[in-house]
This record gives sequence, C-alpha cells and structure tokens, in this order.
Amino acid sequence: MQILFYGCAAQGPPGGGPEDKTGPELLSVFPENGATKVNTATEIVLLFSEAIEPRSAENNLAITPAQKKPPKIKVNRKKVTISFYDLLEENTTYIIGFGRNIKDYRKNSTPDNITTAFATGDSLDQGQISGQVFKIPKNSYTTVWAFKKTETFPDSILGARPDYVTSVGADGKYRFANLAVGEYRLLAIASQTPRFSVITAENPIALPAVDPVIIKRRDTVINNINFRLGKLYINRFRIQSGTVNENRLELSFSRALDTQKSKSAKIKIIGMDQSPVQSFWINDADSRFANIIFSGLTTDREYTLVADGIVDDFGEDLRDPDNAMTFTYIEKADTIKPKLDTTVPAKDGRDIDTSPEIRLNFTESVIIKDPLTSIQINGPDSLPIPFRYNWLDGNSLLLTPENTLESKSEYMLIANTAGWADFAGNIFHDSLLTLSFTTLDINSFGSITGKVQTMDLGMSQNITIGYQSGPEGLVRTVRPLESGQYEIVNLLPGKYRFSIWEDRNGNGCWDPGRLMPFQAAEPFRSYSDEINVRARWETAEVNWNY
Repeated sequence: MQILFYGCAAQGPPGGGPEDKTGPELLSVFPENGATKVNTATEIVLLFSEAIEPRSAENNLAITPAQKKPPKIKVNRKKVTISFYDLLEENTTYIIGFGRNIKDYRKNSTPDNITTAFATGDSLDQGQISGQVFKIPKNSYTTVWAFKKTETFPDSILGARPDYVTSVGADGKYRFANLAVGEYRLLAIASQTPRFSVITAENPIALPAVDPVIIKRRDTVINNINFRLGKLYINRFRIQSGTVNENRLELSFSRALDTQKSKSAKIKIIGMDQSPVQSFWINDADSRFANIIFSGLTTDREYTLVADGIVDDFGEDLRDPDNAMTFTYIEKADTIKPKLDTTVPAKDGRDIDTSPEIRLNFTESVIIKDPLTSIQINGPDSLPIPFRYNWLDGNSLLLTPENTLESKSEYMLIANTAGWADFAGNIFHDSLLTLSFTTLDINSFGSITGKVQTMDLGMSQNITIGYQSGPEGLVRTVRPLESGQYEIVNLLPGKYRFSIWEDRNGNGCWDPGRLMPFQAAEPFRSYSDEINVRARWETAEVNWNY
C-alpha cells in the first residue's frame, strides 16, 4: 500500500472581490466520511465554503492505496472532484487527504487537515496512531510517514514510499486514522518545502522509541508515539578522502567525530611494522576532519592507511573496509609557524566554573617539552596555583587546577612559548600567551530537587534527566536514585527546561536511533514547563511523571 502525490495544470484565479483573511472550510464530502459499501466506480466530491485556488488542490492530493494511474482532479470554484481511471479495489479502506494545503485565492489555508475515509467493503478500518513531534524547526513543513509491513520491512526505508502520510499540526501533534490491521514502521521528517519525497542529509529526521507499532484489531488506538527531530545520518560512516599538505595528511570523514573517543585511535600503515604516526588530532572547528603527521615515509610513494578506534558523534565505530584509504605521500617543506587557535574558556570569559578544565587548541601539533615550566596560572593574589596537564590529542592541551578555584575571582594564564615548536621545527608564532577569566559567584547558585515517578519501578536505573538553560543552552544530565529522587546543585539563576529518557546503552546521551540498520530511538519525554531557579534558593518538589 502506497501514497502518491499528483498534480496537473493550474487554472486562473477570478478577479475582484473583498479581501479574504479566512481559510476555506470543508462543508461536505461525497462519499461521506466513514461511508461503507462505496461503489468501486465512484467519484469523490468535496465542497468548500469559498472558491479554491486550483493548484493547491491539484498538487497536494495524497491517497492510499496508491493508484496505478494518477486520478483526475478538477476544481470548479468551491467544488473539487477526484475521478479515478481504474475501478477501486473491493473490500478496501481508502484515505483521501490534502493536509492543510488547500487554499483560497488569498493564500489562506484551511483551518484543519482535510482528510476523509471510506470503504468499498462492509466495514471501515479504524486503527489509529497518534503522538507529538518535538524540536520542530521554524518555518518548516513536518509530516509523519508510516510504512506497512508486508512479509518483512524493507532493508532501508530511505528509498521506499510511505504507505501513509499525515501532517503535523502547529502544536506538534499528529494522528493517523483508518489504519488497517498490521505492523507499521514510523518516521517523522521536516522540510523547507511542502512537497518532498526524497530524504536527504539536510532533513531533520526522527525515529520513534517503539518499532514496530502494531495495530492488532480494526479499532486499535495507540497514543504517545512521539518523535524528537534532529540530525540523523543517512549515509554510512567512512573515510571520504585524504589530502597531503606540507607533510600533513588531512582525512575527511562522512560524519562528525566524537573527539574524546577518537583521540586514542590506532592508525597504522599496511606493510609497516612500526606506526609512522608522529601526531594525530581532530579539527576543532569541524570534527569531520582529522590531521596526521608522519615520519619515515618516502615521497611520491603510495601507502594504505588503516584507522581503528575512530568513533562518530553518535557512537558508531568506523569499521572495515570503511576505515582504510590509499594516498600518495608528497614531502614538502613546512614553513608555517604554529599558533594558538581557540581556548576554553574564551579570553576574558566570565562565570567560569570553580573546577575548570582549561583547554588550549593549536593550529597544528606543538612540541612542548614540559608545560609545567613554561605555563603558569596565577590566582587573584598573583601567586601561581598548581595544575596537572595532559594532551587530549596532537593539538589540544588540557590544564586542570589541582584545587578548587576561589569564587568570583580573576585568574590569569601566562605561557612563555620561546621553546615551543611544531614537528618541522617552526618556532611558535607568539613568544608570550595570556588568558584571563573570572570564576562565577557561588553565592548566586540555586538548586532543584524532586522526584521522577515511573510506571515501571525497575526503570529508574536507566532514567536520565537532561536540563538546560535557554532554548539553545548546554544540556547537562543527572541520574535519579532508585527511589526516583534527584538533586541538581550549583545552578546559575535562570529558567530551565527538562527532558527525561531511558539511557538503555548507558552512554549518558539520548540515542536517536539508526536508519541503516534500522534501530528505534531511546524512549524520552520533553516537558514544556520552565523551572525558575533563584540565587541561594532550593526549588523543591519539582516532580516529573515519566
């Protein structure tokens, strides 16, 4: 069973008439919505409250089951007629829909989805699936697609046509009606255009936490099949290319990398007993790129590289054979001086945590014999404070103060870079680096306490609470106790939003699922309530039902 979209030539709009700010309303439909024993040679006639702009009807018809030959759509002012070239199937439920795409000549859309259903048999399929779509981008068109299982689901739904499509309302809610008994695989998708049939990497996509969704009886009603739109990879994870530039190989990947997990990647050259890798680092501005500096390779010679332990930002490993690539090494003189690229915290940063991790990101790998002797962190009394250091990867140095910093105080990092150089011997660009930042005022902290109540008492061990300040704030997490009680401390004043999910794989992040091979998302709920945190105040009894 499939849905196809049809279109034909437009008619010209009538002239004149007063300004119309109200969308057309459906007054009647033949056959009536819910009708049974409909003649297989029937026409469908919809009558609206005002004249219809023809293209809005002609270009937006969705019908299931799909017809071998597109039906003829005729618009005569207020009346829309749908005629079929072939007889309809017997004992079949048909769904005719236009979404909210029917418009008048003033471009006003219908206030409700235009959908009607009838059956050529004795009874109408009454199965329903409903829920809500979260994180819908502004000015986008969002729909939910449903694929009905025949013998099996397709290996990939990327190239398959959905059997049912329904529009998502402005409130994020959707509903499928008149579904036949069977198993369904669902997908939500957003687009910048109202008519689309091909999924691309640019489309925000979401998978549900339930797969398959099963309509067991003709009148089965299933609610709360929810979606959370976001990035979902549709291409396989692989090394795309490698470019040699000044003795450095830049690798391009099809997906962004998990910088923490990928920093310990094992890179080797086939046929060489010892790894020739001097340094490896991931591009700080775009983690789809990584850089490798080699030693002992012969110029103009072809090599095959294998990278194990590379992980994308969804936690998927780079696997054979997509973890290998062939390149020609070309040795050139490197004359570019290394320099500081970015820092965390940023220069003159404010409200920095009193237990910070200070990160220095360089434009390339830098050799620093002993950071403890060339770097100094001074406190508010201008005395140096002790710190530890370690290299996150080839170009990122992490400095961690050994003790908690003072609240609401200014700190200064000073680095004498006279002995710093890259692997080609180029001396660091600047002879002195400084970085100042101010810690936050711990007296301004507030806290939130409460309880998560679940239907399944044993579920608490997998529950994760995510919270953020502002619509685009950094999401932080906390796990409740077995009793469901939780406490979030050291919160800056502001308004916080919450989401809760079942962290089934234990990675501390919400897993959106996979398209290939298909894997359902982790169950979650988003909450619209904003919790206001005040300084020196505990906001208590913030309870959530999950």
